[in-house]
Amino acid sequence: MRFTLLPFIRTSVFATWAIAAVLPTERLSLTKRDDSCDSGGLAPIEWVGGSGGTYFCENRLQSSGEVLTGLEVWSDDKGIFGIQLTFSSGTSVTYGNQGNGRTDNLNLAAGEMVESARLWGNGRGQHLGHIYIKTDKQEFDVGMPKPNDGFAANVGGGLLMGAFGYTGDKYLTSIAFLYLGAKIDHIEIGNVQFDPDPTGTSTNIAPVYIIDSTFGNPTNSTGPVPFTVAGAEAVTTSTTWTQTTTGKFGMSMSVEVEAKPFGIGAKITGGFEWSVEHSTSKAQTKTDTITVTNTVGPMSLKPGYGKECKIFAQKGEGNFPYMSTVTLKLVDGNEVSYQEKGELQTVQYSKADASCVDANQPIKWEGTLRNPPKGVTAG
Repeated sequence: MRFTLLPFIRTSVFATWAIAAVLPTERLSLTKRDDSCDSGGLAPIEWVGGSGGTYFCENRLQSSGEVLTGLEVWSDDKGIFGIQLTFSSGTSVTYGNQGNGRTDNLNLAAGEMVESARLWGNGRGQHLGHIYIKTDKQEFDVGMPKPNDGFAANVGGGLLMGAFGYTGDKYLTSIAFLYLGAKIDHIEIGNVQFDPDPTGTSTNIAPVYIIDSTFGNPTNSTGPVPFTVAGAEAVTTSTTWTQTTTGKFGMSMSVEVEAKPFGIGAKITGGFEWSVEHSTSKAQTKTDTITVTNTVGPMSLKPGYGKECKIFAQKGEGNFPYMSTVTLKLVDGNEVSYQEKGELQTVQYSKADASCVDANQPIKWEGTLRNPPKGVTAG
């Protein structure tokens, strides 16, 4: 027996009688049920088997964006006893029972697409008989010998999201698999809320020195020595928004993050803090090589005196948890949104600072200017 979840429009006597014959119980009608298996973003739903039993529904698309990653089915030559559904979070649920027949498993990789599927009853309208699923990588064909041609399922965009149906005393009474309504065009991540918000804090911010040395003019010098301290160093900044969404729907999926990344700014009261950039980034991972540079000078050193010179930047490394809204943009124009946690991993540098101050006491060096490092010129 096959049940189709489509709005009933015709009101003729014949049409009413036909529906009554196909749907012997009203609790199978979408208009009588309000749960996650009757929500947006799914392909038109058809379920196959008998009538009656205990209802179950497993669809986590709107609540957490989970997809099915595995099926375990128990069957014999008369039908299907039960089924275990495994989701991308690693959790599993079981409906029906294991019986005493065969066990078959379907393991789905991230982004693996169902190309076609069919379901069979037991040929007498009593319970579920057979399941066939063909993906772009494998076939899954389990249950009793096929009693007829069965019923083709609308697999929509090909992503297997969940299932619903009815369990019976011995066999599964009926089942329908839930598929995403259309292929995903791209994924958008927005409404990013950090908890705790690192803005204004100085967590994991510390100076990185390009030059940190004392330079001196020996006491036997014939006169003042002019010199300049210049420092430059290439560093790598990075921003990575990490969420399970990419792994669930396939690594080739286009993902945009609508959020303002962090930088490092100076506090009004002194020191440095994490600050939000003015521009919005849409890259899930962004890496840049920048040059941190600054110069002090020219200056003059009197004989017997020195300068303590530093050129440095502030480096911040942070791992910041957040909550976001993930929106799947489907090729048919529909969209599905859900809430998901993530983590921002970032490495940032501030602009370089430079300073040279008088040494605490005269430097009594003999010879020439003390081995100046790269970036220091004298003469």
